[in-house]
Amino acid sequence: MTFYKPLKNNSFARNNNDPLFPSRFALLTMTPPLVACVRVLLVAAAVAASPAGAVRVPRSSTPIVPGGDIAKALCAKTDYPALCRATVAPPPGSAQKPPLDAAGALRLAMGATRGKAADARKSAAERLGDPETPPLARGPLGDCVDSYEDIAYSLDQAEKAMAAGDRGTTGTMLDAVRTDVDTCDQGFEDREELEPLKPKQDEELAKLASICIDIAAAAGLRH
Repeated sequence: MTFYKPLKNNSFARNNNDPLFPSRFALLTMTPPLVACVRVLLVAAAVAASPAGAVRVPRSSTPIVPGGDIAKALCAKTDYPALCRATVAPPPGSAQKPPLDAAGALRLAMGATRGKAADARKSAAERLGDPETPPLARGPLGDCVDSYEDIAYSLDQAEKAMAAGDRGTTGTMLDAVRTDVDTCDQGFEDREELEPLKPKQDEELAKLASICIDIAAAAGLRH
C-alpha cells in the first residue's frame, strides 16, 4: 500500500510512481459519505468492464425457487428434461395441479416409474407363460419378472424413507430401481440369440429411474 506524507499545509506529497495518486488523493481528502459513494461507483465500473463471457452459469445450476416452476427447475437438472417435464408437469389444460415442492415432483416421477415397471412386468410374465417361448429365454424372463417386482418394493421403501427424512435410504432404494432395470436387460444382452423384451419399454423405464435419481439429488432428498 502507498502512503502519502502530510505537509505543513495539510496537503500530501505525491508519489510519482503511483499512477493511482489522483484517485487515492481524492479519497483521502473527501468526507466519509463521499468516500463511500465513490467506492460504490468504482466497484460498479469494474464489474461493467468484465469480459462478457467471464462468468458462465450452466443450465443445471438453475435455482429451485419456492413458489416458482418447481417442475421446470428440477427437470433442467436431469439427463432427460423433456421426458421429465412430461412426467412431472401437468399438460396444458389439465386439471392436475403442478407439484408444490421437490418432494411432490419426486413422488410424481416415482409414480410414473412404478406404472411403467408394472407394464413391463406384465409383458415379461405374458411372454414367460407363452408356450412358444424358447426354453433358453425362460431364465432371463423370470429374472425380469422378479426385477420388476423388486422395483415396486424399492419405490415403496424410497417413499417411506423420504417421508421419514432418511436421505441415505432414499438414495439407496432409488439406485436399486435403476439396477433392477439393468438386471433385466443384462440377461438378454448375455444371450444375443434371444429377442429382447420390448427394448423401447425398458429404455423408457431406465430413463424414468434415472430421472428419479436426478431429482432426488438436485433437491437434496438423497445422499
